[in-house]
Formats: sequence, structure tokens, C-alpha cells
Amino acid sequence: MKVITFFNHAGGVGKTSSVRDIGFTLAQLGHRVLLIDADPQANLTDWLGVRRIDRDGVSRDVELGDTLYPAVLGDDDAEYALPEPVRAHGLDLIPGHLDVATIEPVLPGQLMGVLRLKEALRSLTGRYDFVLIDPPPSLGQLSALAVIAARYVVVPVPASGKGLKGLQTVVQMLARFRKANPELTLAMILVTQYNDTTNHSRESLAQLRAGFGHLAPISAPLAYRPALYPDSQLHGEPLPAYSHRSPAVGEIMLATEQLLAALGVSAHA
Repeated sequence: MKVITFFNHAGGVGKTSSVRDIGFTLAQLGHRVLLIDADPQANLTDWLGVRRIDRDGVSRDVELGDTLYPAVLGDDDAEYALPEPVRAHGLDLIPGHLDVATIEPVLPGQLMGVLRLKEALRSLTGRYDFVLIDPPPSLGQLSALAVIAARYVVVPVPASGKGLKGLQTVVQMLARFRKANPELTLAMILVTQYNDTTNHSRESLAQLRAGFGHLAPISAPLAYRPALYPDSQLHGEPLPAYSHRSPAVGEIMLATEQLLAALGVSAHA
């Protein structure tokens, strides 16, 4: 089971859409995939069109007990475990909720606090091929929890000067997280929001490859598509499901195959 956190402390870099679309593509290739929405904004949950469906098939709002909260700050007398996931678009999902933010101030005072999600995931070995975690765009406790739970990190980076500048901070933070998780590996730098019609975007991609290519594979870029991505989010569908004939689907597939190659995993299950 490969546990991968998509991490960048900056917002608006394409992190959540990449988790959604790469996770969906992995499932389409036949892999068993679990997504974990660790962001109180719960965009991953919303962008998959998820409302919690109970055992009687009744739709209801996502509640805090449906999230990663029980695995992190559950009853001290109970085993820390994730709840049963929601099923959406061929994926399993532990949904997000605004009140997941209440973990942030409490976690530092808990025994093995930032390691609790990592421990909870151990029980899922054999059930999934991939677990993809979407933390908030921050350097706080929820991000630490998500990154330390992973074996691999994918860093989404826009093809821009701002994206390059922010990547330096991400690399520094990963070095700190390795103190709690020595096996943590930077699996891939995922290039997002690429605009081939601008010199700025092309030069940023070249600088990214030259300056950071020694740290991890640099993906083929995901193009800037200001209409398509928001539309798929609005409809609560992964982009490859929403617009399966779009050139973006091929870009997402290529990035997924590059990630699998970086992990040493066959493309098809």
C-alpha cells in the first residue's frame, strides 16, 4: 500500500484537483484507491460531489465522525481507527468537514499526536493499493499529520515564479518532517497551471527542471485550463469523468503514469 500526500503550503496550486484526478485515474487503471480529505475546507469532498450515504441508503450531510477525526482525536479508550469511507466515482473517500480544524490546536498536546494517522493507516494494509491524502495549504499541525502519515510526497507546483519561490520552503519543510518520518520520500514534483503560450511559463518550467530536477522527477505539465477545472468542480466530478475527450485527460494520465514509474509500480493493476 503506497501512502502519498500531496503537499504544498501555498493555496491555489492545483493540489486538490490533482489528488482527485490522479486518484480517479489510478482507480480507472484497476488500482484500489482511498482518498483522505484532511483539509477543513473540504474541497476534495465537494469536488467529488460527496454527501454521506448511510447504511439505509439515505443521503445526509457529512459529520465529524465520518472524517479522519476519530483516528486522531477519538475516545482515548477506543482504538484509533478511520471510519468506513464513502464511495464515489470508483474511489473510497474519508471526507472532510469544517470542524476538522479543531484538531489543529489540540494535536500538539496528544501523545504521539502527529503519528496517529500513520498508525491508523497500518490497519488498511492489504485493503488498498494507494492512499492519497489532501492536507490543507498550510504549515500547521494538520499538514504535519498528513505528511508524516505518508511514505511518499507529491508537490504540486505552478509553472510560475511564485511557484518556484514557494517550492524552496516546501523542500525545507520536508527535511523537518523526515525527523519524525525518516522514510519520507519526495516522489514527484507535479507541474500545474502551465501555459505554453507565455514565455514566463516556459521559462519557469525550465528553471524548475534545472533547479529541482535532482531532487525528484519533474512531471509533464498539466495545462492551465481556467474554464474546464472549475466546471468539473462545480459538477462534483473528476475531470476525466466530466470531460473525457479533453486533452487534459491525456495530461492527467501521463502524470499518473510518471508517478507510478517513480514508485516502481506497474501502470495497470
